[in-house]
Amino acid sequence: MDADRMAAQLAQLLGESDRDELDEIVRRWLEAAPTPAERAAMEKMGDQILALRTALDQSPQRPSRDELELTLRMMLRLAVQHGG
Repeated sequence: MDADRMAAQLAQLLGESDRDELDEIVRRWLEAAPTPAERAAMEKMGDQILALRTALDQSPQRPSRDELELTLRMMLRLAVQHGG
């Protein structure tokens, strides 16, 4: 999946899902990962998504979905460039 599409999907999840739903989504990612390496990558990404959700919940002003998507897109592209 390309970074733009993934960023859009993650922004939607972060904007519309509550913490319990995100926990369930991450759990399903881990169950669906076909290899230990992919499971580890999904676990790392899931931890980061959940940490981001916690930070958003504590923020006095939430970013718009477009702002969140742009930020996620940049983060994903940087991760790909650095082998993350």
